[in-house]
Amino acid sequence: MAADDIAHSKANPFPGKIFNKPTAAGTPGKDVYEGCKIDYTGKEATAENLMKVLKGDDSTGKPVLKTDENSKIFFNFADHGGVGLICMPEGPYIYAD
Repeated sequence: MAADDIAHSKANPFPGKIFNKPTAAGTPGKDVYEGCKIDYTGKEATAENLMKVLKGDDSTGKPVLKTDENSKIFFNFADHGGVGLICMPEGPYIYAD
């Protein structure tokens, strides 16, 4: 799940590619976007869809977790939120309360 707003941005001088660090002149960089498969992008990256993914609700028509009481899940979320807050790319935020 990602905003996915960099690779195809009008401001990106390398359309469809993302390089995470500069390289010496003449040295090709590593395209960190190549091969990425993002199931929920842009307007699909919502709190509602995140909850569906975590709960295994396949009404999204896209991949969701299919777990049971014996499953162990590592959930990593990186954003610009704050304490007790998850800022989703689209729609309302998720609050700890």
